[in-house]
Amino acid sequence: MKNYELEEELRLSGLNVFTPKDVARLTLKPINYVYLMLHKNKRLVRIEKGLYCLQGTDPMVIASYLMTPSYISLISAFSYYKLIDQVPRTIKVVTGKRHAPLDIIGTRIEFRSVKKGMLYGYRREHNIAIADIEKAIVDSLYLLEDTQYLEEVISNASASGSFDAGKLISYAKKSGKHIVYERAKLLVEK
Repeated sequence: MKNYELEEELRLSGLNVFTPKDVARLTLKPINYVYLMLHKNKRLVRIEKGLYCLQGTDPMVIASYLMTPSYISLISAFSYYKLIDQVPRTIKVVTGKRHAPLDIIGTRIEFRSVKKGMLYGYRREHNIAIADIEKAIVDSLYLLEDTQYLEEVISNASASGSFDAGKLISYAKKSGKHIVYERAKLLVEK
C-alpha cells in the first residue's frame, strides 16, 4: 500500500488520530508490517508511543485523543468559544491521570489532573472533547488557573445568550469544594 493510499483510507475512515492497531484493522496487514509502514511514512506524525496523526490535524483534535477520559478546558475552552480575545499557544486538557506535557505540531499540550469525580460537563464537538462554558469556569475555580478571565468570560457568554448561571452553580456544587461553590455564586451575583 502506498503512503498516499494509506492517508486517503485514514481520512475516509475519519481517523485523523490513530493507533497501529487501527491501521492494521483498516489495511488487513500484520501489525509488524504496520509499524514498519508507519515508521517509514514521513507524512504521518508520531504523537507518542503507539499514537499517530495525519499531517494538518487540528491540535485540539489531537489533545482530545491523548487520554480518556479527558477534555479541553480552562483558557483553551474560553478561546474555543470565542469568549476572550487571547489565542493561547498551549492547549490545556483536564484528565483524571497524570501525563507529561507534549509539544506537537508547534503547539504545547498540558494536562491538569483532577479527581475522577470532576470529569463531567463536557461533550464531543467536531472530534474535540470540550468542556461546557460553565464547566470550564468551574475548572478554573477548582484549579485556581486562568481566573483573571472569568468576569470577561461570563460577561461575553451572557451577552451571547450561551451562559446558564444555574448550570454553573450546579457544576460548582458537584465539584465537592465549598470554596468553588462560594466563588461561583459571587461571580453570578456580579
